[in-house]
Amino acid sequence: MLLNLPTELIQLVLQHSTTPDFLQAAFACRTLYSIASSCREILLHHLYQTPGLNDDILPAESKQLFRLLQRRASEQLYGAQFTASCTHFHLGSSVLDVKASSLASSEHKTLALVYKGREDVHLFRTENGQLQHKACLKPHWHQPGVIEVLRTAFDADDGLYVLQRFTPAVEESPDSEHPFIKQALESYIGGQIYLIRYSLQSRHDPVRICSFPDHAEYEPLALAAAHRDTFVISWQHSRESEEHEVVLYNAQSVSSAHSLSSVIGSFLLLKLISGNIDFDQFLDLAYDSCVLVDGIKQHPNGGIHIHARLAGPRFKCEKGPVVDLTFNDRSTQILYCHRAQTLYGSFQRINMTSFPVRPTLYENSSPVQFSDSLSLLFSIAIPFYGTHTTRVEGNGHSRCQWKYLSFGIATHRTEDWTVACLLKSEAVCSSEHCGHVLNLERGRRFPDWTVVARLWGFQDSNNSLGCKVATSKQGTRIAVANWNILYIWALQPSALIEQNSNGYYPSLLQPPGSGMIELRPIIIPLDAVCFKLCFSDVEDELLAITDRGLMYWNLSLLGKGQRIIKDLPV
Repeated sequence: MLLNLPTELIQLVLQHSTTPDFLQAAFACRTLYSIASSCREILLHHLYQTPGLNDDILPAESKQLFRLLQRRASEQLYGAQFTASCTHFHLGSSVLDVKASSLASSEHKTLALVYKGREDVHLFRTENGQLQHKACLKPHWHQPGVIEVLRTAFDADDGLYVLQRFTPAVEESPDSEHPFIKQALESYIGGQIYLIRYSLQSRHDPVRICSFPDHAEYEPLALAAAHRDTFVISWQHSRESEEHEVVLYNAQSVSSAHSLSSVIGSFLLLKLISGNIDFDQFLDLAYDSCVLVDGIKQHPNGGIHIHARLAGPRFKCEKGPVVDLTFNDRSTQILYCHRAQTLYGSFQRINMTSFPVRPTLYENSSPVQFSDSLSLLFSIAIPFYGTHTTRVEGNGHSRCQWKYLSFGIATHRTEDWTVACLLKSEAVCSSEHCGHVLNLERGRRFPDWTVVARLWGFQDSNNSLGCKVATSKQGTRIAVANWNILYIWALQPSALIEQNSNGYYPSLLQPPGSGMIELRPIIIPLDAVCFKLCFSDVEDELLAITDRGLMYWNLSLLGKGQRIIKDLPV
């Protein structure tokens, strides 16, 4: 139908099309490609409507302009919702345990995948766009029983923490009536939760292990590790759901070859009875602990049930149990996320030099001017992009300026609508007192923020899972998974952090009188519920842990919209 029109009318249609539609039409057939790629006026029009710097483009030929437009379209993900390819990995009939699996925040993304009903943990790493199997971690003992992997977490020292429940099947023996042995057997009727740390740098390092007899009636909801000696667990009572707490642990190594500490004495006693333990493979951990957040319910008499086993103050938590934990700013902060929250809702600053830690609980809430007449309370994520510049002033003194770019969401108090924005904060200091090392995690400490862009299309979560947010390594992509829908925005962080001072974004993306850029997403249906999300070391590659398995998305325009199912390379 379109080709039946005169060339002049076809050019007019192409000029008034959106740039993504223009490029799709250009590759529909040879005739349209010839018209679209040769009309200089149309190409300049679409270049001026597409984000990018337009210096020195006027002398370029039509073919050069068309290639430039294609390159910009790729950077802005135009049409990627149709060309993005997905590789869906699965392992036969096994089901991925989305709560126990975890993603590391290292440069090359490492994954710890756990399958329901399996006691081993598989380690994978993304390398050059491929998923490589690196190791399979299995229990080091062979006593009969059932092992259930509950949670996994990577630490900053290239180690993996694995939280497990072990329910042994101990046969009756002549010594079963011994008081100590009988007590140990009775304590394992419902299983015992214990923690194992594997060193991923050296397989010859001993496996560190500890258990939590004082939390025998609790279920772990979240686990985070700072390094080889510090970790934190969110607990919830298995029967009284209102009883929950977050406990910080500081481990102290004890040689299990010489003594059995009271921390895991009953566990090792059962092993000693069965004769199935090699003490050279394990390093028993004793630990100090303190409660950071306390949700233990009030009793009818007004008192609080105090457990003498843990030292330190208690902070009442009214948002329910903590379901996700993250160490931040070189392990000097802990971020807490509750059910139905997209971003962390509160945080604490911790100082491990004095134990027990006595931190104050802070809300992740900052007032930000959204418009001339409206200020909103934003929850702001850890910055994903930053800049550092040093300038010499007229008096000869040099000063450093830091700028940070972050993702934030806010909900109107009365009208109940939610907006997602990109915000920036900045600070100036003397260069003599500046470390000159960019640490994005420290950027969240600044109190003053300015909205630089609005992420149109964002839909706040209406379920207990909340939205999952991920940003790419260079900060050119931000993705939000809301249940089974994936939203991805293309960014130019260097232009946004300078509030478009170089004119990178065209005027049509910045409404008159507004200081913010309006960005539109591409929308991709996942056909699965997303529980965890991250970018690989490549800007256009996404990893998603879903209820249907692991998904590896390639947003490149070369993907051709393929959907591939593969077995995990175990």
